[in-house]
Amino acid sequence: MTFLGMSAVLAGSLLAATGAVVGFLYWLKPPARRLVVPSRLLWNRLLREKRKSSILDRLRWLISLMIALFIGLSVATAIGRPEASTTGLDTRAITIVIDNSATMSTRMSDGFTRWDHAVEHARRLLQGRSADGEFLIVDTSGQAPPTAPGQRPEAFDVLAGLTVSLGGDPRFPTVPNSDADLFFISDGVLVNDVPDEAIVIPVFQPADNVGITAFAIDLVPSGPLTYQAFLEVTNASSTAKEVSVRLSGTGGPGRRYDVTLRAGESQVRSIDLSSFDRGAVRATVISNGDAFVADDHAYGFLPVQRATRVALITRGSVYLESALAAEGRLALDVLTPDQYAAGVVADVYIFDRFAPSTAPPGPSLLFMPPDAPWLARTTEILSTPEVAGWDVEHPLLQFVSLVDLRIDRAARIALPSRSNEASGGLENRPPGSVDVVVGTRELPLMVASEASERAVRVSFALDDSNFPLQPGFPIFLTNALGWLMGERVALSSFPGRIEVPVLMAEVVDLQGNEMATWPLPDRTVFAAPEPGLYTVAGSSRRLRVAVNLTSRRHSSVNASTFGFDAESSPIEVPFPGSEDGGAPELWVLLLVIATVLVLGEWFTYHRRLTV
Repeated sequence: MTFLGMSAVLAGSLLAATGAVVGFLYWLKPPARRLVVPSRLLWNRLLREKRKSSILDRLRWLISLMIALFIGLSVATAIGRPEASTTGLDTRAITIVIDNSATMSTRMSDGFTRWDHAVEHARRLLQGRSADGEFLIVDTSGQAPPTAPGQRPEAFDVLAGLTVSLGGDPRFPTVPNSDADLFFISDGVLVNDVPDEAIVIPVFQPADNVGITAFAIDLVPSGPLTYQAFLEVTNASSTAKEVSVRLSGTGGPGRRYDVTLRAGESQVRSIDLSSFDRGAVRATVISNGDAFVADDHAYGFLPVQRATRVALITRGSVYLESALAAEGRLALDVLTPDQYAAGVVADVYIFDRFAPSTAPPGPSLLFMPPDAPWLARTTEILSTPEVAGWDVEHPLLQFVSLVDLRIDRAARIALPSRSNEASGGLENRPPGSVDVVVGTRELPLMVASEASERAVRVSFALDDSNFPLQPGFPIFLTNALGWLMGERVALSSFPGRIEVPVLMAEVVDLQGNEMATWPLPDRTVFAAPEPGLYTVAGSSRRLRVAVNLTSRRHSSVNASTFGFDAESSPIEVPFPGSEDGGAPELWVLLLVIATVLVLGEWFTYHRRLTV
């Protein structure tokens, strides 16, 4: 017998101590009381009867002691989780790789999923080997990275902690080189890089599935204030399907249409979203017998569909006025510096060679502003500065080329050093923390700040450069307005581990439930286990992440390398406390026996059958 809950020495000590305690308690029987009586004539008959029953009393005491010992030893043995060494079973080591990729959540004809069948096969493999062997469980999604083989209960614990992972890139893990028998349990859809020495156990059955394989929300090119949804629906079933597609959002009534899709057919549609208000948009497909629900929903975010109010404060700029007037989604108000007052209301403020004494109440774009208390000070004015480089990854420069940019005159501004920005931790970054978009930290020509209000500062005037003559200048203004407003369609991601460029952020789902996050020096990481729309909010930035399983590869639940003939055996419902789906473990039986004996002892004691 092997004790799995503790060492053999500790288990033996516990058993010995239990037996000693029970025996000692029975030995501590109170001595008979001595009484002096005037005569024993009345007690002779009682004494004779007592001598006749002494043998029976000793027997009753011994039976009671044996029952108490058995109860105590049974409980003590159960604490050690004993397991009898099974003779005749294979004692070789065993390594089981179990596929927990997305398609393993496909439901089979018996109502259980492929994952349920895989777990059942793994249980049978573990129980079919001797307890004296070594066992290792690993998966294809990295939830249980390969470790040293251990005992069977440890393998069962690892197996119980595994779940289906919808995202990531599932692959066959690297297992330790050993003489262990290697088994792979999979549906053969997403994981195909299986080594030749692995014994494959298929858990596959053809299933019906209709899923959303593409979903995006974007502006209509011909209407700058109109958004539309691009939706692709794919029928991965082996037969034609009647599919109902529904689109729901905030405000207006939902949209619905029905379509018939042949086997393997995909259909793409553009759906007008003008009837919806700003907020989450959800697409849903419904079909009979759908066995894979993870791709039945997709999420997006619809920005505000109204004109952006822009206040341009300038003494006169033909470039800015003409470029902004051409933007159909803007409501432009041109003011002179004398007309500007703190009470001017706008969504975005653009200052051309002017800066108010106090920061505006909203995001701002500034071209060569003079010194102001809320801005970094100017240290000198430079002639023909060199454009050392630019951050092509920043949203401000998306689709903007600065190869031919020439500047005649620019201001050198004093930025806080990186050490000052980092002092006190990321959560204590000062409001003036900025990113250099064009130039270097020694000579920043364009900087972006994500403090209480976003701001973009250009260190040169448009009249002192050829920037407004560049083809990318109107695109830059569009990018700047979109970045300053912070209102954009949601970022797209697959389920799983997600990184967002927001420091010390909080993440909530559509129901307002807060998600666990892990802060990193320059970003925040959170886990999105299933599709949904997640809001990421930091001290200076807010964005939304649409997590969708929109992939033809994932929706193709029948694309198994095993073929349609690979069938999985039925699932057996395990006995409570069992590990093999059959008889319960030995420690459970011991506890049951101890409970029965306690009840029996209680009954016989009250019947005066035991002491």
